[in-house]
Amino acid sequence: MPTALVTGASRGLGAVYAHELAERGWSVVLVARDAARLADVAERIGRATGAIVEVLPADLTEPAGLAAVERRITDRDLPIELLVNNAGVETDAVFAEAPVEALTGEIDLNVTALMRLTRAAVPAMTARGRGGVLNIASFAGYLASGGNAYGASKSWVLAFSDTVAASLHGTGVTVTAVAAGRIRTDDDPQGPLWLDPRDVVRRSLDDLARGRTLSAPGWVYRALVGYLEAPRTALRLAARVAGRGRERCERLERGSGHTRPSPVPTPFRDAPAPARQPAVTVHEVGPATPVPPVLPEEPARPAHVAAATFPAPRVSGTGPLPVVTRPAGTGTGTGAAPVRPAAARAAASATARAAVRRLPAAPRPVQPARDAATVRLAAG
Repeated sequence: MPTALVTGASRGLGAVYAHELAERGWSVVLVARDAARLADVAERIGRATGAIVEVLPADLTEPAGLAAVERRITDRDLPIELLVNNAGVETDAVFAEAPVEALTGEIDLNVTALMRLTRAAVPAMTARGRGGVLNIASFAGYLASGGNAYGASKSWVLAFSDTVAASLHGTGVTVTAVAAGRIRTDDDPQGPLWLDPRDVVRRSLDDLARGRTLSAPGWVYRALVGYLEAPRTALRLAARVAGRGRERCERLERGSGHTRPSPVPTPFRDAPAPARQPAVTVHEVGPATPVPPVLPEEPARPAHVAAATFPAPRVSGTGPLPVVTRPAGTGTGTGAAPVRPAAARAAASATARAAVRRLPAAPRPVQPARDAATVRLAAG
């Protein structure tokens, strides 16, 4: 049986959330500041639904109470699958006349406590691959009234939920903000601007199950929110498409571990690499020991060259030089050139120059003759 934690569950919308979740088969943890009223709500829900109801009295504006709820959310033995941040407060006075303590309390409960509880719940939900966070905002986040900090805090809840939901895309965790309008009580009149709390709870839970980022119960508020959210919806869609494009590029880069082979066949692709001899430093050998070269002077035989036609590599200093023989009649026949006097060398050089046959030179072009009249005409 999954477990849901609901803040501000001693009255109003929080009590309706707890009752609806218990009817849907959830175990619920009720958090509120008033312990006596919280116990009464828990007893009524338990008797009506038979669900397991846990009571956790805590003041979320105090550090001790907020830390106690955070410890319950991060309990690994009793994990929280759904967090409903419903607790909120609104001062009656306008901003210039409201006490500073009251304005600070609005920020502490509507902003700080909601952010810290969401931060405590999201890591465990992400690790499990499932979960949901339902942040109760208000239509006052779009059109604030009264001049106090309540509208600004609810506008922050809308933007915060949108940001966290975008960061959790693809993790199995859904974050939904509820832009609730006026909630009807027993003394409020009937009309489209006054919403039944049970309709708000059921609509928001269904939108959370569908994976929607924003829920606006009531057809009037749904139409207004749809009009106001049109630019942000377009930007959100563009950001999601751009994010998917980046993820696809990253997957392609991670998947391509090698480059494509060249379509042109080459005989050197499968040729063995030349064997490198280990280098020998000066202190490893004696003064009379020659240092072998690092690489041979001739490359290794490629795979497409036959061994019979490839010359054997020769390393300098490892063998005698090849013997050069001279033609008959020009030497002693032993391979060494004889030493001749200067006169003999000059005669041989003249004989060689005389034996060279020169090609006839090309005839020079002849300038055609011009008569005297033509010359005088050209001269003017």
